[in-house]
Amino acid sequence: MPELAFQRHGQELLRVALADHLTVGRAPECDLVIPDPTLSRLQAVVERRGGGYWLVDRSGRGTALGEATVQEAPLTDGAAIQFGTWQAIFRTRSPGPAPTTQAGDATAVRAPDLAPIGGAAALRVRSSGLERRVALDRAALTIGKAPDNDLVLDDPFVSNRHARLDRSGGRWWVTDLVSTNGTLLSGARVSHGELLPGAVLGIGGAELAFELVPSGRGPQADCEFEGIVSGDPGMRQIFEIIDRVAGSDVPVAILGETGTGKELVARAIHARSLRPQGPFVVVNCSAVAAGLTESEFFGHSKGAFTGALRDQEGLFAAADGGTLFLDEVGELALELQPKLLRALESGEVRPVGSSQSMQVSARIVAATNRDLRGQVGAGKFRDDLYYRLSVFPIHLPPLRSRRGDVRLLAERFLARIAPPALGIRWSEEALSKLEGHAWPGNVRQLRNVVQRALLLRGAGPVLGAELVVFDAPGCEPVHRKSDHDALQLEGLSLAEVEREAIRLALRRHRGSRAAVVKELGISKTTLLRKIAEWGLQDEGRQGAAADADPDGEE
Repeated sequence: MPELAFQRHGQELLRVALADHLTVGRAPECDLVIPDPTLSRLQAVVERRGGGYWLVDRSGRGTALGEATVQEAPLTDGAAIQFGTWQAIFRTRSPGPAPTTQAGDATAVRAPDLAPIGGAAALRVRSSGLERRVALDRAALTIGKAPDNDLVLDDPFVSNRHARLDRSGGRWWVTDLVSTNGTLLSGARVSHGELLPGAVLGIGGAELAFELVPSGRGPQADCEFEGIVSGDPGMRQIFEIIDRVAGSDVPVAILGETGTGKELVARAIHARSLRPQGPFVVVNCSAVAAGLTESEFFGHSKGAFTGALRDQEGLFAAADGGTLFLDEVGELALELQPKLLRALESGEVRPVGSSQSMQVSARIVAATNRDLRGQVGAGKFRDDLYYRLSVFPIHLPPLRSRRGDVRLLAERFLARIAPPALGIRWSEEALSKLEGHAWPGNVRQLRNVVQRALLLRGAGPVLGAELVVFDAPGCEPVHRKSDHDALQLEGLSLAEVEREAIRLALRRHRGSRAAVVKELGISKTTLLRKIAEWGLQDEGRQGAAADADPDGEE
């Protein structure tokens, strides 16, 4: 049966079996709705003419067919139609069995042919800036605004009875219940369609990501822990630590370089905590608008400041009963730190402009790629807050120290991103090239390299070493060393840089003033004056015998 296979960013997401007439565009009344701003409300029609199919443009601007923009043209097997960021491949014959699901009155939609989905599944629900995980532990689940639904979405664009999920024949299916605003499956509006792992449902303003829950003790299960993939012994120890600490409510600090998966670890702690059904609220401390930080964290009352037109709950209140993840906590404004410390110690928050405090219960997990101890020494981070957040620190190793994971992750990313029907795989030379790289951007950089290889590939199913392209020289980040070895310059003033240089030199030379004078090339008088000015008299001398000459002559 003829069909259109729709792909986005190189991944096949759905197939549409063609009847006599198929309309495509942004308008809700189209047979296939694609929410792309570059498309017209009615972009094009695919219609049967005699024994073949034609593409007919209805936008007035033409529709891209192959390398040409056409008003009307016949479709040949393998022809590629471009609909904004979507590409539809016309096939005269489906490679799998005939579709059985219906979308609208004119066309049928199904997912690419895969084996039945086994094991448990779940929905990761993102709505109004919050995230929660809902287990699919029953044969059917209803979604809507009405309180008697199995999954309730408080969203003005969601119907009382919006959609239903059903499990049948080892697969999961979504059915739109004639909702007002429709149900989107990976960006396309459908009345009935199949859910694949990684598919995203758009219902109102909410996104519902469908995912499998790993089970069993086979090789694949042993390499995955709450979405974190690793066979490295050091990471296996971290998995055990997460399992132990998750059952308590102590604050956890996740430390590691950019791209090592700190947020994944935070989500794993939440998933295995005593409150997995509660919200998981993420706040990027470096992205909160200056001047509104306190309002963002604690909320505000109507009229508290110009523009406060209504009461607004803060992030602490939103995370009540769940987990508050403080990402990039090392970037937190210094003036907010004592207020955050008070909230952590008392469990009470007071909205800006209010005289009443409220009690909240939120598990705190913080993460940073900065050296917080160095920040404390530089006066950029409060020591009492540091110790309050670092009750249980978890240090994530960089990818270069777990090279056995490079091949595993590269194959896993490829399986997740590549169109499943094409059987794309790595060559051994490409895998060897990946394993030989230093990976300054860690797992995030590896995922980008996999995506880049897919975009550069030709017609064959094998990804060769020539497709493995790293960042341009000079564009890669420089790794931070330990607090004793390297000076951290980010965000420091000139005076703070000078203070840090002297502090670290004193540590390296165990307090020897003469050695510091020689290394930094400054006069002894200047050094002693700076030490007295900044209170560094004991720096580097802890645990070591005092020098014979208190002025530094050895």
